[in-house]
Amino acid sequence: MIRTKDRGPAPDGPVAGVLRRLEVLRPLRGTPVPRFCTKVRDLVVVASSSRGGSSMLSELLRSSPHLLHLRGELNPLLRLVGLDHPHSGTGSDALDAAHWHGLPPWSRALFEAELSLDAGSPGTGVENLAVDAAWRLVVQWPGLDLDPVDLVRTAEAVLDRDLPRFARALLGRAGVNPLYYDLPGRSPGPRPAGPPGDVLLEEPPFVLPRPWRPASEHDLATKPLVVKTPGNAYRLGFLRAVFPNARLRVLHLTRNPAASVNGLVDGWLHHGFHAYRMDEPLRIAGYADVRPADRHWWKFDLPPCWSAYTAAALPRVCAHQWWSSHRAVLAHGADHTVRFEDLISGPHRRADAVERVAHWLGVPYDGPLKRTATAGIPATVSTAAPRPGRWRAREAEVRSALSADVLAMAERLGYARDDHWI
Repeated sequence: MIRTKDRGPAPDGPVAGVLRRLEVLRPLRGTPVPRFCTKVRDLVVVASSSRGGSSMLSELLRSSPHLLHLRGELNPLLRLVGLDHPHSGTGSDALDAAHWHGLPPWSRALFEAELSLDAGSPGTGVENLAVDAAWRLVVQWPGLDLDPVDLVRTAEAVLDRDLPRFARALLGRAGVNPLYYDLPGRSPGPRPAGPPGDVLLEEPPFVLPRPWRPASEHDLATKPLVVKTPGNAYRLGFLRAVFPNARLRVLHLTRNPAASVNGLVDGWLHHGFHAYRMDEPLRIAGYADVRPADRHWWKFDLPPCWSAYTAAALPRVCAHQWWSSHRAVLAHGADHTVRFEDLISGPHRRADAVERVAHWLGVPYDGPLKRTATAGIPATVSTAAPRPGRWRAREAEVRSALSADVLAMAERLGYARDDHWI
């Protein structure tokens, strides 16, 4: 980190370059809501373990016009202001109120402005899509000296209401690898062997820009803002401080440990999901030896005590991530619980579960949300299509990782009977 006059610590290296490029784009993105964080009245945190289904649930909820969301994860914004590992000083993803109050004024202003420009709901027009796409590319490729103005012009030249086609054209013009994106269908070429760079702000597979309607002051006063990032299980005190006037509600999304561990193993072996580059190479059996180009990279959320698992078997690492996330949520307290199993067990169970969530949120269920809940959505940021019992393909490996603590947590969450683990 470097120190700027009267501003406190500021990022250096690639992050500093990203901030300079984002500053060029900011006037093109619109005007942030003044004092955005103090004007949010209702904050809903979808708290889950990684690979617990938060992307699917959030995508279902995005169909409701009565809710607000961020365009992607919170992590890139935290990293822009140095609230990531190791800069936060917690040794993990954990953040508390002191981290917010301790930020220098320029960092708080930057974070709040970026939050304001990010918050909103899916739109129908493509008026701002070129600028949004340029912002996303700058953040996704911090190691590349991408000219933000050129990116906007390029995006405008290939603008298309067919979003995957638009994304493929833009990525091709920008010269970045489309295999690091969550594009529908299989892109040609071999899967990448390692991460997309030595410094990352967003975890791949990278999200795509979409038509978006920014939140207004009226929206902030009348609609819940839903945020979902698995690492937020360790940041609930921080989020309460960031949004001091909001009612904070925790929507606890659970999934049985076997399916969760299996999904995490798949993700660790995937060519994406890089979270933190570690100084020392990991010696995780079944990971470092299988993906040697990734051996410096921790994937998914970074729980407390992660360093005790740097030489463990991969399923044990994943079981610790699952256990730690739910332990943190329960320590804070959950306001409503939904099971991921209900979202993948047919249209009737899914619709019932989403209707209960809508009732708890205080938003109408009839209309777009009901139609989406009944019809379902395509798999989102998944390594394989969710289906009941997929974990049994590596059952012995998964069961060997389920310690007494993990099984006790499973019982506490209502998963005592393993014949119900789907």
